[in-house]
Amino acid sequence: MELTGIWASLYKVCTWVTRFAWLNLIWLLGTLIGLILFGLMPATIAMFTIVRKWIQKETDTPILSTFVDAFKSHFWKANLFGVVLYGLGYFLSVFLKYAGLMSDTSFHSVLLGIFVMATFFYLMLVLYVVPVYVHFELSFWQYIRYAVTIGAIKLHYSICMVTILAGVYFLSFKFPGVGLFFSFSFSAYIIMFFAHLGFQQLLQVQQEQIDHSVTTN
Repeated sequence: MELTGIWASLYKVCTWVTRFAWLNLIWLLGTLIGLILFGLMPATIAMFTIVRKWIQKETDTPILSTFVDAFKSHFWKANLFGVVLYGLGYFLSVFLKYAGLMSDTSFHSVLLGIFVMATFFYLMLVLYVVPVYVHFELSFWQYIRYAVTIGAIKLHYSICMVTILAGVYFLSFKFPGVGLFFSFSFSAYIIMFFAHLGFQQLLQVQQEQIDHSVTTN
């Protein structure tokens, strides 16, 4: 017998709660299997692979097998992205310390301005590099460039991401049990949702430009 009304809605809610909890648990396990340092990026890319399918209405995608396949197939390239992100993050921290040492000089405000700009672009890279990677087929450095560019162009979506993520992690610290089972998978969904909106709009603009050029020719 098919469920209707409130029971159908309740069933759908329970299904999604289970999906997010299961994906969150698998992500944690994948990260731990890679000893955190080598498992974080492959597990994250595998998680985004799944939430991208959900956003594209492929909700019947088998979670475990899809996660394992993505984890294994993208392991080395994912860790290469990790090296870039870790390296840039370390460089920014060193730069900030150096700027602090120059606080009594006239260069301090210039260095601080450079740090703020660099941190902004780094944040765009962190937010968008995995969504860009799972959505497009590009070269390695194009993923980096596209992530920063799209994040800056679609700044309103980036602000929405950061705002909602701040709320998610505030609730996670306030209710640790909820964070353990949902925070990472739900955060991935939020990031991918807004990134996907940005991708679709950019592709639409690109298609309109192509159609316009064909028409004028």
